[in-house]
Amino acid sequence: MDNDQKNGIIEEEKKESKPVQNRIGRDFTFLQLLKFAFPAILTTLFAQLFKSIDDGLFVSRYVGPDALASISILNPVHSIIMAFSQLFAVGASTLSAQTMGKHDQEEAKRIFSRIVVLALTIGSIIAVLINIFCDPICRFLGADDELISNSRIFVRIVLTNTPITLVTSVFGSYYSTAGKPQMGLVCSIVNGAVNIILDIILIPVLQLGVVGSSLSTAFGELAVAAIGFTFYSIKSHEIHFVKPHGEFVNTFKRSWSAGFSQFINSISFSVTNFVTNKTLLSYLGSNGISANSIISDLRIILNAAFLGYVGCVGPIIAYNYGEKNPKRLKKILTYNLRFWFFGTLAVTIIGEIFRSSLVKIFFGANPDPELYAMTMRGLTIEFLGSMFTCGCIFVMRMFVALGNPKTSSILTFSRNFIFRLSMMLLLPWLFGEIGIWSAFPIAEFLSFSLGATLVILNANNYGYGKSGLALKMSPDPPGTELKI
Repeated sequence: MDNDQKNGIIEEEKKESKPVQNRIGRDFTFLQLLKFAFPAILTTLFAQLFKSIDDGLFVSRYVGPDALASISILNPVHSIIMAFSQLFAVGASTLSAQTMGKHDQEEAKRIFSRIVVLALTIGSIIAVLINIFCDPICRFLGADDELISNSRIFVRIVLTNTPITLVTSVFGSYYSTAGKPQMGLVCSIVNGAVNIILDIILIPVLQLGVVGSSLSTAFGELAVAAIGFTFYSIKSHEIHFVKPHGEFVNTFKRSWSAGFSQFINSISFSVTNFVTNKTLLSYLGSNGISANSIISDLRIILNAAFLGYVGCVGPIIAYNYGEKNPKRLKKILTYNLRFWFFGTLAVTIIGEIFRSSLVKIFFGANPDPELYAMTMRGLTIEFLGSMFTCGCIFVMRMFVALGNPKTSSILTFSRNFIFRLSMMLLLPWLFGEIGIWSAFPIAEFLSFSLGATLVILNANNYGYGKSGLALKMSPDPPGTELKI
């Protein structure tokens, strides 16, 4: 073999061994990070806007508050479904991002492919069980004979679509990991367009009520799933379908570990939703559930930018953790702190100033005076918790991306099972209606205080403290890091 042939072989080997330069592995400036995350921010914002228009505006205006209550009373079931979607989406996308940081691109793709199969399988099982036990579930959640007929429709149509719901959640979470967060925006616009067009046709025109709202929701998700399957079938994308090659159980276990805190968050949120609905029915009747549904929608709309940002930046944090790059990691976390503080401050001020106009969107020109006044009181109080809510979300997602779901789970469990439940049980008993609306912001303040403490205690584990230590990211033997 002559020298030219040898040099050619060496060059080919270098090309093959050269790590793939992933988009999430870049050294971002703050403006570059905002630009990268901007499509994801719009995605979450539009998704929540369209959901609110679908459930809140069309149902409350054209079908009535009782119909809205019949959908809202099923929120605990929806939270359980979202728990599995978060488990698959956040857990698996975090694993793939960390694996990409270790420059193992093929395994990142295999993790994605396996989790899609698992999401379809488990989603189908959940859908069958919900349909079999539909009426007992609705009655357990507090639906009376008047509410249960509409609740049953929602279960039969929307919740039967659970396999698609789980898969679209996985697809949405992986767009940022694949370096294409703008695809989430495309899906959000398509979903919203399908929802709104069908809502207009099926609800005011054809007068199909809850059936129309449920069908529009289901078809919107199917459209998004079709886009996702098309996108991830293209081999040139950084994440695409490959043969999963077994290891399903191991992938599920690892995803469970990585996404456990998000899973617990949704499950515990289901419990707090159940307690909240029972409390609202006891103190304020079905009007209380309708008011809370609108308040929740508006609160989530105003917080949507932060949810989108966190969902997009999470894989970037995971990548830098997988690459063991504490310097770049500290820079990203510093950017997050700026975005959280100034952004949530602005959102809280805007929400309080325009709360009356926001509420009137849902009620139209002639709102029920009692329901309108109740919603305004609740919204005025609950907006005060936005900064603390977003802070908790940032901290939980950060620790998941850093491969520390245990710390994230501590905050999640305390936030939902200790602070929220205790405040919802105690404050209404002491202060009545004002106690109901105050329970959420007070619980979020307590949760945020715990989250800030956990961030400070872990500073030397990940290199974002003043000392510059990154004990969990160093090559030293296990056992040298702080046990938190």
